[in-house]
Amino acid sequence: MTSNVSTSQIPPLAPLRPSSVFFTGRDTYLQALKDHFSPKSVSETKRFLLYGMGGIGKTQICLKFIEQYGKKWFSDIFWIDASSEETIELCLRQIAQKYKVDSTPSSESALQWISDRNDWLMVFDNADGGYQLVEKFIPSGNGGGILITSRDKGLARTSGSHSLEVIEMGEEEAIGMLLKSAMINDNSVNVTLAAQKLVAALGCVPLAIDQAGAYMQLCGCELDYYLELFSKHRAKLMSDQEFRGASLYKYSTYGTWEICIEEIKHRAEGENSAQSFAAQSALILHNIFAFLHQDNISGEMFKNAAQNFVKRKGEKTNSLPQSVSLLDSKTLFLNDDEDWDALQFQAGIKVLLSFSLIRSNGMLYSVHPLIQTWSRDRLLVANRSDCCRKSRALLACAVKLDYDNINYRFCALLAPHIRTNSEHATQCVLGDEYYDDENARFGLVFDTAGDWNHAEELDSEALNARETTLGVDHPDTLTAMANLAATYVNQGKWKEAESLQVKVMEA
Repeated sequence: MTSNVSTSQIPPLAPLRPSSVFFTGRDTYLQALKDHFSPKSVSETKRFLLYGMGGIGKTQICLKFIEQYGKKWFSDIFWIDASSEETIELCLRQIAQKYKVDSTPSSESALQWISDRNDWLMVFDNADGGYQLVEKFIPSGNGGGILITSRDKGLARTSGSHSLEVIEMGEEEAIGMLLKSAMINDNSVNVTLAAQKLVAALGCVPLAIDQAGAYMQLCGCELDYYLELFSKHRAKLMSDQEFRGASLYKYSTYGTWEICIEEIKHRAEGENSAQSFAAQSALILHNIFAFLHQDNISGEMFKNAAQNFVKRKGEKTNSLPQSVSLLDSKTLFLNDDEDWDALQFQAGIKVLLSFSLIRSNGMLYSVHPLIQTWSRDRLLVANRSDCCRKSRALLACAVKLDYDNINYRFCALLAPHIRTNSEHATQCVLGDEYYDDENARFGLVFDTAGDWNHAEELDSEALNARETTLGVDHPDTLTAMANLAATYVNQGKWKEAESLQVKVMEA
C-alpha cells in the first residue's frame, strides 16, 4: 500500500468543508445515521453505507451529519476521497503527516495510528471502485465508525445490513431547496406552482435543483423563464459546469452521469473478456431503457423477444415493413446456439446497478426519469432515432401473436412501455413510420389491457395499410378486419363491428 511520494511532495490535509448552505430536509437519512452511530457500548466498528445515483446528495448528507454530531460523538473525523486507490493512499498519508505519526508518512502508519484510537469516524466518500478496495483500508480493531458513500450497492458487503439507498427528494423539500438556492423569498401560490413544475422536470434530484437555482440566482431570471429555457436547452443547462451551485460538486448534473458511461465504455473496450462483454451488454441495455417507461422494466420482455425472434426467422411475412428486421442477436442477448443468454443479460444489469444508473425491485428494474432524459439527450439525433426504433421493435417482438393463449399479465406490463416509446417516437419524428408486425402486436396488447381506443387506432392503421398494399381479400387484411371488429365490440360500437364481420364472412 505504501506510496513512493516523498514527504515534501505530500500536500497538506484540507479542512473538512461544510455542507451546502442550501441543504434542505433529508431527515430520514440523517436520523438513520444518528441511530446507527450514536454512542453505545458496542464491541465492534460501526459501519454504514449510503448508496445511490450520482448527484443525489450522499456526500451532503454525510457533511450535514458531521456538522450535527461530529464534535459531540467523535474525537477525530477522517474524510477520505475514495474515488481511487491513489486518492485513498494520499488522504491517509496526509493524515499521517498532519498528526506526525511517523517520520515517513505512509498509509500503513496512518491506519495503525487510527486503530489505536477510539471514537473516530472515517468517511470513505465516492467509493465506486468495489468493496475490496475499501476493505483494504479499514483500520484494524473494534474502535470507531466507517461511513461510506457509493453509487454501488455492492459496497453493502462491507457494511453488512447497515445500508440505505438515497433517492430523490420529496416535492416539498425539493421546492424548499430550489427557492433557497435561487434566493427567492416569495412564497406566493404562483411561485409555488412554478417551483412544482420545475422540480418535477428536474426529477427532484438535489444536484440538478442546486444547479438550476444557481443559474437563476446568478442570471437574475425567474422560475417560469428558467422552465422555458429548460424545455428548449435542457442538455446545455444540465451540462454547464459554470453553475455548479453551493455544493461545489466538481461535475454538472449530466457530467456526473457521463463519467459513469465513459467508465463503462472503457471497460467495454478492455482486454478482460468477461468484464468487456458485461460492459457491452450494459451499454445496449442503457440505450434501450432510455426509450421505455421508467418503471417495471422486465427481463421477461427481453427473453420473450429473443425467443420469438428465433421462432419468427422461418415464418412467411407479407410485403409490408417488419420491425423484426431491425433486431439482431447481440441486442437480444442470443448466444451462438440461438438461446437467450440470461447470464449475459444479468451481467449488463449488474454493471448498470453498480453505477446506480438503474434500480432493482426483485426481477423488475426502473430508471430515474432524469437519467432517461440525459441518456436520450447525449445521443446524436440519428442514433436517438435508431435506439427508439430498436426499443420499439424489441417490445413488438416480445409479443406472441397468439389470440388463443393471451398472457394478460404480460400485456398489462408491456402497455406502459409501448405508450412511452410512442411518445419518444413522436419526438424523434418517427410517427409516420409503419411496421406491420408492430401494429398487429401492439393492437393485441392494448385490446388485452382494456385500452380499446388505442387498440382501435392501431387496428385501423393495420387495416388501411393492408388494404392498400395487399388488397381487400388478402388473408392478413381479413385478419386485421376481424381484429378491428373485435375491438369495436369491446367498445360497444355494434354497427361498425357488424359491418366488418359481414365483410370477413363474405370474403
